[in-house]
Amino acid sequence: MSKSIELLVKLHNPKCVSVETVGRGGAALLYQDQIICAFAKAESEYMFGYHLLMCKYRQDPFSREFVNSYIESWCEDRGFPEHSSEAMKCVVDMVCDLPLPSQIKHIKALRKRYLRSQYAYLPTIEKVNKIAEENGLSINGAEARQLRVREINELRKSNTCPRCRGTGVVGRVQKRECPECRGKGQLRANIYHLMKSIDCTEAYFKRYLNALVVDFERHCYEDMSGAESVIKQRLNKEISD
Repeated sequence: MSKSIELLVKLHNPKCVSVETVGRGGAALLYQDQIICAFAKAESEYMFGYHLLMCKYRQDPFSREFVNSYIESWCEDRGFPEHSSEAMKCVVDMVCDLPLPSQIKHIKALRKRYLRSQYAYLPTIEKVNKIAEENGLSINGAEARQLRVREINELRKSNTCPRCRGTGVVGRVQKRECPECRGKGQLRANIYHLMKSIDCTEAYFKRYLNALVVDFERHCYEDMSGAESVIKQRLNKEISD
């Protein structure tokens, strides 16, 4: 996901992105109706991928409801075995960087330990302020404030490591790899987390679900990439015209 498209999704509902934000530094390169058309075209051509983008970068409840309904219909039409829809919903969580049910207890404990201080979110706020300045936004403006709120909420809900806050390193003076996420910045779920979340055995998973999970994960990434490409192409066309 390119940083420019991610910023568009995170700043606002796509229908409300300001001209100044997109133009950076006040240069009005795109108008709101042009941006609306770009997102609408992505939704029409890659509806599933579009709603996955909204789930991942905005944690939009309407989009998640659509994705869940899509999965139920997909499984029903193909006559997939028991646990298939639950497994695919877990795949969506993994694709969207959300913790699986089997990870919740551990991540909550880490959040309680490392995010209880009033200063715990300062690194996140500083990172967002830097992103805002790089994109020509005033750190005291409405868009920058919205970015800060969204990033803090993401830290509270996503699989971002609470100890290193997504940096992958810990230590104020001598930096070292974060032992909780092993330098990845995220507590990524694996197949064993998935199996535990849907309460199935390894033998059952390998026999009936493994191939489905792999194919569905590929489908998710392909549709997300398709939706992003449509947005990029449409915005580039608007700029060139």
